[in-house]
Amino acid sequence: MRRLRLGVLTVMFSFVLLLTSLCYSQELIIADFESWPNNLGGEMGVYGSLSPEWSKKATVPYSWVYEKKTPGYDVLNVKEGKQSFRLVHGLGADKDCSWGSFGMDLGKTVDLRVEPKIVKSIDASEYKYLVFWVKGENGGERAELAFRDADSISYMPQTTYEIPAITKQWQKIVVPLAEIEDMVDLSELVHVGIAFGADVGNEPGDTIYIDSFMLTDSK
Repeated sequence: MRRLRLGVLTVMFSFVLLLTSLCYSQELIIADFESWPNNLGGEMGVYGSLSPEWSKKATVPYSWVYEKKTPGYDVLNVKEGKQSFRLVHGLGADKDCSWGSFGMDLGKTVDLRVEPKIVKSIDASEYKYLVFWVKGENGGERAELAFRDADSISYMPQTTYEIPAITKQWQKIVVPLAEIEDMVDLSELVHVGIAFGADVGNEPGDTIYIDSFMLTDSK
């Protein structure tokens, strides 16, 4: 009988520990690309060699939300839900631009009258990782993350983080925030971007898909 009681208590204790860990697990979805703007109310955009030439979007792959009405839509290019975001280098309005970037504000715009515009910041210091998914059209594409906080004096990134070699399969990218906390104020983070132009090693037409950005305590 004692052994039975001890076994029951052990199971109950393990269950309590599991519930406790779940209750204290933190997760903040930044963008799942299922709606606009992103999940935090922040604007998203593509610039430089990623800027679309909208008049040709029916015939030329372009950088923007990848959805069912996108010509050539393939569900395999979506990791979760029905939509992802596609980045295409050098086929849009600024083909000769050597740089191209995707940018995502982490909150609503507060003031457009200044440069850089003022965006409501988030406290990312409460989390351990930035996590998202990436997939290359052909594999071998290159990309680099860029970060800015509320004290940035321009739209240039305050620090960058190189993304591992991209493959044709969906990869989960896990960025330990401790590796960038000395270069950017995580308690007032306002912007996350992805550099995807010739400046990081891509050729015209190189394409990647990104999905499900979040801040989390676990990998």
